[in-house]
Amino acid sequence: MGRLGITQRVEVVEEYDERRDCLDQRWAELVESMGHVPIPLANLVDDPADYLEALAVDGLVLTGGNDLRHLADAENVAPERDEFEAAALEYALDEELPVLAVCRGIQLLNVHFGGSLGRVEDHVARDHRVRFERGVDFAPEEPITVNSYHGYGIEREDVAEPLETIAVAEDGSIEGLAVPDRPIVGVMWHPERDSPAAAVDRQLFERLFGGRY
Repeated sequence: MGRLGITQRVEVVEEYDERRDCLDQRWAELVESMGHVPIPLANLVDDPADYLEALAVDGLVLTGGNDLRHLADAENVAPERDEFEAAALEYALDEELPVLAVCRGIQLLNVHFGGSLGRVEDHVARDHRVRFERGVDFAPEEPITVNSYHGYGIEREDVAEPLETIAVAEDGSIEGLAVPDRPIVGVMWHPERDSPAAAVDRQLFERLFGGRY
């Protein structure tokens, strides 16, 4: 059983003059169902590395929500979240912790390593097919159906040089990336939602956070 730190989106509630960290409850359900302890992470802390060390997390999940602030026409941005997640990713790299980066998380992963993002069409609130590259041992050889909730995506030419493409959508946009020789994987779909790729998601969880990736 591992302690998985789960990042949270930032929502602004003007009525109460509040910026709230919040998390879909389905993340806790999924993480617990895989035999791990879900630990929601606060975005506004003085020292992310000290914070994560004090929590003794065994892995990280970088979740969806909030556009990255540097993007053109970005909406619902959260600079404090950008900074925390970048620092959390660095901490995971330094400590060799497993990381699952979901939707915004894979976007952050690509940008963190020097890649870029752009607008994509027909990827919001619709299922589509994804094929995995050869040699991805947690996924089937045949294409699978995944959910999709992102307006920004990654084309092949936008992938950061150190990263490996592991999954691609029918339109050629990137759906999965990995850090070679590290237990760090990003996917564009949402395993916590009603995922048509649930079997693949569970295998990925087991490998990443079970120490077998």
